[in-house]
Amino acid sequence: YLYSSEVYYIISGKGIMHINSQIEQVEEGSTIYIPPKSIQFIENTGSHDLVFLCIVDPAWKKEDEIVL
Repeated sequence: YLYSSEVYYIISGKGIMHINSQIEQVEEGSTIYIPPKSIQFIENTGSHDLVFLCIVDPAWKKEDEIVL
């Protein structure tokens, strides 16, 4: 997102969070902050669903997102 920051809270499962050039293992209870203008994605590495809550501030707008 160009103008929004995001916070991911991992509810269950495990995975890898990619933020720009950083890679972090995440699991149940992890909290991840993603600053504006970051290139990011999350990858499920577990054998079950990766369930998370994503909070975006300010609220998400389609025109603020760039999909690569």
